[in-house]
Amino acid sequence: MPPARFAEVSLASRLTKLVEQAERCYATPDADAVHDLRVAIRRFSQALRIFNTLVDAKAVKQMRRALKRVMDAAAVVRDLDVGIERLIEEGVPAEDALLEEMRSERRRGGLALSGWLLLLKSQEPEISWRPCFETRPAKGGGARAS
Repeated sequence: MPPARFAEVSLASRLTKLVEQAERCYATPDADAVHDLRVAIRRFSQALRIFNTLVDAKAVKQMRRALKRVMDAAAVVRDLDVGIERLIEEGVPAEDALLEEMRSERRRGGLALSGWLLLLKSQEPEISWRPCFETRPAKGGGARAS
């Protein structure tokens, strides 16, 4: 498989997974969904880095900007999820004021994440981003229609 085609297939696969995880997280923003979303974003971003010479730089910059906002919001939520879980494991009572404040912050963070996910969804990444890394025929080559 030519490198450009491999890049297209890899990026398309990772984009599909990212969109699926974004939809899942928007529907049910629980700890697992947030974690899986962050993983999907990191994997797609890594593929963009690996195949950067085969993808339009301006388009990649726009993708990264949109994903950074989602990733930053998801990081806040994930950090709170991990912190809450850790404190509970250490025996802090569920009704402790610190845990209550963290849960409240987590709810606010979840709302912010939902907003960024909605904005991402409005950009229709599977439609608008995919053409940026689709294989194009070489210029000047190929058969011509008669």
